Amino acid sequence: MHSLLNYSSRIKKALDLGKPILAMESTVLTHGLPYPDNLDILETLEELCYSLEVEPATIIVLDGQLHIGMDDQEKEILKNKLQHSQELNKFSMRDIPYAINYKKSGGTTVSATMLLSYKAGIRVFATGGIGGVHKSWNETLDISSDLKALSEIPIIVVSAGCKAILDIPATLEVLESEAVPVLGWKTNEFPAFYSQKSGKKIDKIESAKDVVNIYKTIQKLYPNPTGILVANPVPEKDQIPYKEIAEHIIAAIDEAKAKGISGKELTPFLLANLAEKTAGKSVQSNLALLKNNVLIGAQIAKELK
Repeated sequence: MHSLLNYSSRIKKALDLGKPILAMESTVLTHGLPYPDNLDILETLEELCYSLEVEPATIIVLDGQLHIGMDDQEKEILKNKLQHSQELNKFSMRDIPYAINYKKSGGTTVSATMLLSYKAGIRVFATGGIGGVHKSWNETLDISSDLKALSEIPIIVVSAGCKAILDIPATLEVLESEAVPVLGWKTNEFPAFYSQKSGKKIDKIESAKDVVNIYKTIQKLYPNPTGILVANPVPEKDQIPYKEIAEHIIAAIDEAKAKGISGKELTPFLLANLAEKTAGKSVQSNLALLKNNVLIGAQIAKELK
């Protein structure tokens, strides 16, 4: 086991026994949802994993310690920090060494979670949506390190596409340039986070077995194996039509520009803005797609074992 990582008792046991494990990121807890809703969703997602006989490994950084899965003690530390509004950062892959050395606390983005999952020997990860290319990328060069992680770290990532606030065609172009397979779960259209369809065509897969076979082929074939993005649409009953949400996104981006909000602060601002403009419908949709991605991620984790 990796010396920099702290494994929860359940994850340690699951690794020893070769049980299926599903990694989950923690920025949804620290930045995506308000307290106490964030702890409720953590409980919900972990319980969902247990019901599917898969061990959930929520990955988080607390006081410079890298945690693979949380025991009750870590959950209590997180709850205490949330209750007292203590500083919680948003860590991408590049921030982890700094966080360790300066004993910082925070949630892990997709890139950081991929890195730590890989080091922990976990190969399947469920998230909400990946980061990607921001709409004003030609002015700001704002491109998420999630795409770099997908091109370099051989992890299967299940998400509802990329975050709805992003430039979807540009994000898909980068993934294509980096030879990262983008596979549609029972769909040939890339989902747009809150919406089932973006209008962009991708390769369709039908089962967890398909994903695992493609993953194993990459391992054998590529000199430097990439990750895989499994694009899993939000359930139809929970989606917000693309045209409807697009108008709110454009308005939110304009507001962020006017307020000079950029970088790591941009996504939390835009998500909060959308929650307000859709009267909480975007939050409901977000929770539904998170559960749906855990459901598919668990199937793939079981198949990979």
